[in-house]
Amino acid sequence: MFIQGVYKTLHGVTKLYCCGMCSKDDTCKSVNYQRVAKECKLVSMPLSAWIPTYDTNWDVYTKIGWTLLFRGTRGIGGDIYTAWTNGDSVTEDDVTCMTTDVTSCNQHYRNPIVNMWSSLATTQIKVKYVLYKSEGEVAYIIFNGTGSNATSWFSQENVFESTWDNLKNDTYNYFSASGYNNTRRFYANRNFGGCDVDTAYTVTIATQFINCDFDVPETVPQFLYSTSATYGYPNQMIGMDRADVMAIFVMIG
Repeated sequence: MFIQGVYKTLHGVTKLYCCGMCSKDDTCKSVNYQRVAKECKLVSMPLSAWIPTYDTNWDVYTKIGWTLLFRGTRGIGGDIYTAWTNGDSVTEDDVTCMTTDVTSCNQHYRNPIVNMWSSLATTQIKVKYVLYKSEGEVAYIIFNGTGSNATSWFSQENVFESTWDNLKNDTYNYFSASGYNNTRRFYANRNFGGCDVDTAYTVTIATQFINCDFDVPETVPQFLYSTSATYGYPNQMIGMDRADVMAIFVMIG
């Protein structure tokens, strides 16, 4: 059974009921079920996120699908990269932030699972980087995260699928989570030859930097993304738009 991540316990229920309650609850990622006592524990972590303590009277089940690891909120401050890597200025327990609803949260959310990345990435995992506006998902990249660390999955060679048709096979100056000059984070930059000819598929402006116009927004972070099947021009906002929420998910298996 798991000793971490349990957020609700149900007594005197069947195994089917226990798993059914988890399937209807977005917070629930796995369950522990005690067969003798008919005790059900709903867990906010997927099966491989924590090392379990074994007890032959307990059954453990995990939910298949994407688990939210991080949610960045536009314009509220803070370097999105250090929020992701170190947990700077994040919440781990505000349930209003454990969703991609653009109006639900005024913080950055970080799932404690990120601290277990070295264990998580030893299994077969995919990582999904997603951008949202009020109408829903507007762009995404799915990466192969197996064998990665908490930042190396964001790379061209790990691209598995994307809303941008050319992303996998294009050429880049920067394609990394750390990005450029500690300000342009989660940066997929194709051309780097002067502000008006700089091109990108996506970039997060994490801190204000006096270089190009798009580096000095009124508030940070700003999540810029190309609105076409290829790159756009962030300085002139040609073929580009701003998302309201950036999210990172993981899927095991």
